[in-house]
Formats: sequence, structure tokens, C-alpha cells
Amino acid sequence: MNTLHIYPTSRALRTVSQNQKETDGFLPTLMRMDEFEQRAILLEHKIQVDPLQRILLLRKAAAFDAFEDLKLDLSLVRFFTKSDALFKFFEELSAEGVSFDTLAEADAYAEFGTHLEILERLLVNYHNLLESQGYTDKAFVPQNYRLNEGFLATYKNIEVHLEGYLSQFELKLLEDISKQVQLSIHYTTSKFNVKMQERFEILGLKLPNNKYIHFSLSDKKILQIENNESLLNANVYAVEEREEQIAIAFREIEKMVGSGINPEKIVLILPDESFKEHFTLFDTHNNLNFAMGYDYSNGRIYKSLEALYRYWQSRDDKSKKLLERYGFNLE
Repeated sequence: MNTLHIYPTSRALRTVSQNQKETDGFLPTLMRMDEFEQRAILLEHKIQVDPLQRILLLRKAAAFDAFEDLKLDLSLVRFFTKSDALFKFFEELSAEGVSFDTLAEADAYAEFGTHLEILERLLVNYHNLLESQGYTDKAFVPQNYRLNEGFLATYKNIEVHLEGYLSQFELKLLEDISKQVQLSIHYTTSKFNVKMQERFEILGLKLPNNKYIHFSLSDKKILQIENNESLLNANVYAVEEREEQIAIAFREIEKMVGSGINPEKIVLILPDESFKEHFTLFDTHNNLNFAMGYDYSNGRIYKSLEALYRYWQSRDDKSKKLLERYGFNLE
């Protein structure tokens, strides 16, 4: 019997594992939140549909005349790329326990009544197709699961290190588990997660703001509380062109390193993931390590080879200048 620690991301798990290696004793049992959710529930008499099959079945479910009003191309390749948005929409509705009727009553969706009816019919058709073949989908899991008591019984305590937001389904799942196993949550409250605090309050846990809190969901009581005295000292810079942000970012990173800050402790957060490609092109010394990975076709090496190929094909001044920008000496 041991304690299971649950973290939201793989990066968080790696950080905890690395820190634990520097201490004596056994490593704790660690698990990512999404993996825990998958292992903590059982789907009776159902098989989770695989990613490709779900797209094919959803496309088949869309075979009715009214679906054309959504202006979505049903050709396989195009539907393959567009279906992800539909699945995410269905999954979010299910996870939050929101029905199409409730959605239609909201002012923001008042003018989309017809579209909502089409989407509801699509979901019903898709569900019927899944049922006929013994499948289920993530969008229907919140209504069709039971706890995996055998898995939960292997742990005496479960500690969830929560960051951000829990859907209604995730919160209900944790509450159900807390009745089987002692379950506690580590959480940092702030003005940015008041909505989540309100959800905990409905369960009987009123959490003070701006605190580091460890509370028991099983016993509905606070176990430990500390003041959150972290301050954000921010400088705001205005630029006329988007690319100017790159120069500012590299300048500030250089200042931080020069002031003695460990480069491994510096994090560059991009609100728009696609902007990463611009930073990659200017990162000539490969100082940045992007957590979201790389698209090789947008990397400096690929672009350099592409420029070389274009020059070989045309040998004009434009392609020559592009090569020189990538460091080629044509003299």
C-alpha cells in the first residue's frame, strides 16, 4: 500500500523525478493526470474506438442533407483535418455536462440554433453507429463508466497536484474516487482561478485566496495552508512589428544570463505557438529548447537547404541574397 502522486504534465513528472533522485529513499509512485483518469475507470461491454475509426464513423454519421448547411467538406482528406474541432466540441460539452438545449438557451448561441440542431443530430447518429458496433468514444465516457476499484485499491492515499482547471466530469470523478480512497489535492488559489474555487465550495470546501493549499477531498477539510507571496515583476514593451518581439526577447534573455540567472531556469512563453518558427530562424546558436517540439521543414537547416536548391535552380539575385542571409559565402 503506498501513495500515488498525480501531476498534470509529463514535464512536471520529469521535474519531480529529477528532484527525487537527489534525495535518499525510494522514488514515489508518479502518474500523469490523463493516464490516471484512463486507469481509474472501466467501460463495461464497450471498446474505446480508435482514432481513425472514430473519424470514419463520424463522417458516416454526417451523411444527411442538413449537414451541408455547416459548409464542411465531407471528402475524406478534408474531413480528416476538420473532424478534430467537432470531436473537441462534443467532448467539452460532455465533460461539462452541458446539453444542446442548455447551449441553445445561451444568448451567445441564440443565432446558431439551426447549426446546433445539426450538430446534435450528428452526435446522435455517431452515438448510434458506435453502439451498433460495440464501441464508445471519449465524448460519451462521462455517462458510461464505473470506477476501477481494483486499481484504486492498490493505493492507500492519492495526492493530486492540480494546476489550472478541472472539468465537471474530472471533478466528479475525483469526488467519487475520494469516497473509495483517501484523496487530497495540492492547489494554489489566486484571482485567476476563482471559478475553480467556486466549484470546490459547492463540494463544501471554501478555499482562501492567494494561498498554497493542501486539502482533503475525502474529509472535506484543509490539511495545510501557506501564504502565496510570489510577486510578478513585469515589464511591458510596445512594438510596431511582430518580429520586433524576437529581438526584445533575446535581449532580455541575455540580460538575465548576464545577471547570473541559470539559463535552464529561463522560460520563454509564446501566446501563439506558430510564432515559435520565427524564433527558430533567429536562434542561430540553438539556445532555445522548445517544449512543443520542432517542425523540421521550418527549421534553419531545412530553410538553408531549400534556399540553396532555389539558387541552384534559378541563380538569380533574389535567391543569392537569401543564401547569404543563411551564411553562405558565394564569392
